[in-house]
Amino acid sequence: MSLGMEKAANTGLVLPKRLQGLQPTLIRQFFERALPDSINFGLGEPDLPTPDFLRQEAARVTLEEQNGYTSHPGLPALRDKIAEQYPHLDLPRTGVVVTCGSQEAMTAALLSIVDIGDDVLVPDPSFPAYDSCVRIAQGNPVLYRLPAEKDFAFDIEEFKRAITPKTKAAVVISPSNPTGKIFTESDLKQIAEALKDTGIYLISDEIYSDLYFGERPRSASEFYDRTVIVTGLSKSLSMTGWRLGWAASGQADVMQAIHVLHGFLTVCASTVTQKASLLAWTDEAEAWKEQAREIYKKRGEFLVDLFDKELGLRATAPEGAFYTMLDVRSLGEDLEVAEKCLQNRVVTVPGVAFGQEAKGFLRISFCNTEERLAEGVKRMKEALFD
Repeated sequence: MSLGMEKAANTGLVLPKRLQGLQPTLIRQFFERALPDSINFGLGEPDLPTPDFLRQEAARVTLEEQNGYTSHPGLPALRDKIAEQYPHLDLPRTGVVVTCGSQEAMTAALLSIVDIGDDVLVPDPSFPAYDSCVRIAQGNPVLYRLPAEKDFAFDIEEFKRAITPKTKAAVVISPSNPTGKIFTESDLKQIAEALKDTGIYLISDEIYSDLYFGERPRSASEFYDRTVIVTGLSKSLSMTGWRLGWAASGQADVMQAIHVLHGFLTVCASTVTQKASLLAWTDEAEAWKEQAREIYKKRGEFLVDLFDKELGLRATAPEGAFYTMLDVRSLGEDLEVAEKCLQNRVVTVPGVAFGQEAKGFLRISFCNTEERLAEGVKRMKEALFD
């Protein structure tokens, strides 16, 4: 502990309510406790290298160009390129704010929409940051179940049951982290109908929208006007450390609020990253994304089959992203099962990290070669059955 931290600790600092109770996620806790030579089935980070054309462009930009601040909401050319990805919205440039990853976009969207005491619908299970971001905005997370008995598929009755007179916003993610499920067109239309004339905002996390194994997922914004899209390039082009995301919406007042807030939070996203990201929708980039989809699809099928054959355990069939949910209820508490795996050098994430609905499951990421996936399953078998 630094001297400054000691002094702060000695003052008896009481954290503001918006920060009280915030803790590192179980995802990070398990990852940071990994033993040497562990196989990572935990973090949702692509193992495929960032495409060469992006790395080369970033190097060129770094060496040949001035790279001071951009405008707060990002390079005009990049915002225009992003707006083109949503032709159904006919977005002006002001409908896009480039952020430091989709996490900042999500946080900024919630801070721009949610007031003290507002309810925000959050899927159960879901990425744990949603709950924390709602609390930082001083709202109340209200869960809607994605039932485990239905393989975590969307259930409109559960969604409608969660709506209250205080509901200000709802969050959806498709493809899903942690389940790999995709909201169907019918699901999104039902959500739009349920929210019609309520004034509720829909925040659509589309960070995995380019990682799908069947038909391309539809955007919630196609069916509901009061949608704010949050997404980025981290997953689709293996750019997690580059921190390039955005918020996009036809809701001008929301986007103006995000614009102003973003300027105070981070000033602007990396200029080098923004310039290189102008290549993210070229033919070369689209071909790379298609290849990545094929690789992850094959790995997901391989891993689900391996869990069945080697462990006799059922895992959900991923429809997108790079996750499957492994049912370990027959082996005991998911925390205990994950701990046993961790001690045998396999990092997994207990389902309870994502909500009570996923209790008894492990979220498994297949961001590894098939050889490493097989070795990981072998180690899990040793830990759980030998």
